[in-house]
Amino acid sequence: MPELKHAFADNLRVRRVKKHWSQQQLAEASGVSVDAIGKYERCDCSPTLESIVKLSTALDCTPNDLCTFPEFK
Repeated sequence: MPELKHAFADNLRVRRVKKHWSQQQLAEASGVSVDAIGKYERCDCSPTLESIVKLSTALDCTPNDLCTFPEFK
């Protein structure tokens, strides 16, 4: 589902930038590699459920917040 991958990438990037974090800072806070975060934000690959949970915890949001389509926010 390419649309979900793009929605996730946008949501991840927006939430990271709102915290004024670099990808490296998010990687350190979440335990997800900086390489993986870059791939998620570029839509090069999809995250695992485990990564979604780690990223949402670090970003103080729910996994659903990262996976929501913009028109449903």
